[in-house]
Amino acid sequence: MVRSRYPAACCLLLVCAIANLAGAAPPGGQRLRTIDDVRGGKKSFQLNEIPESQCDMKALRGSGPTALAMPKMNWKHAQTDHFVVHYERKIFARKVARMAEFFYDYIAEDLDATEDRVDGRSHIFIFRSSSQWEAFMGASRATTEWAFAFVQGTGMYLQPAGNTKDSGSILAHEMTHLVLNRFFSGRPPIWLNEGLAEWYEEFGYAAFKGTKKSRRAQFRRLRYRIPVEDLVRMKSYPNEIKEVHAFYETSKFLVGYLMLKWPPAKIIPFTEDMLAGMELAAALQRHYDIGSLDELAEGFDDFVR
Repeated sequence: MVRSRYPAACCLLLVCAIANLAGAAPPGGQRLRTIDDVRGGKKSFQLNEIPESQCDMKALRGSGPTALAMPKMNWKHAQTDHFVVHYERKIFARKVARMAEFFYDYIAEDLDATEDRVDGRSHIFIFRSSSQWEAFMGASRATTEWAFAFVQGTGMYLQPAGNTKDSGSILAHEMTHLVLNRFFSGRPPIWLNEGLAEWYEEFGYAAFKGTKKSRRAQFRRLRYRIPVEDLVRMKSYPNEIKEVHAFYETSKFLVGYLMLKWPPAKIIPFTEDMLAGMELAAALQRHYDIGSLDELAEGFDDFVR
């Protein structure tokens, strides 16, 4: 599931869920770098073009082959430690690649995620114009036609937003989905999937810029809300725009509650247990010492007051 935006108004809209999650060995046994390696995005970063024949295609799937085969696309290609970037304009592609590597490391280290389960680099496709994007959306039929960016399994598809800040925020959100797809062996509950993406959209881009931001200060007002008991039982996304806002806001705050009150690294084993079939209540008891959904709701109520 991804969140999309109209580039002009930067409105938040809902897109259909697509999560073909892959499971395999870590790519080439690479170690996870520390955040300090790319702290603040200031490390020298080069993006060197290579022929398509030299690209790592092991994790190319979903709509990727459709994007590569599109006529009138003058794709150029480059590789980083974890990504293959397909682009036409190098300046923006370099920014995307640098942020992608930073977000990968930042999210992985923050969650203490040590096992990348995907064999091969993820592919990022950058479309330089809305007409190209519309042609791709029509050819791939991957998601709702008005989506502005989305993640599908191990691939990301995006276009530049109206400014650097919006592009960075969108990339942070989508990169969270991509990283989760690489580190989890299945699809997390939708509230957790989107809540984590909201969390790292808030703090990942700030960290990339080297900006200090108080985490607790971002959770002082919950404007739109869904009862926690209803949120954690949701299997699909709401349709009405007001409900969409409430879904994202409540998911973000619920993840914030778990990430701030307990060590963030608990999220990984908590999620893995649920993916293995454990009920939410049991997983909450095991990892957060929360005895029931009622207790979760009570603690959350105190958190958002």
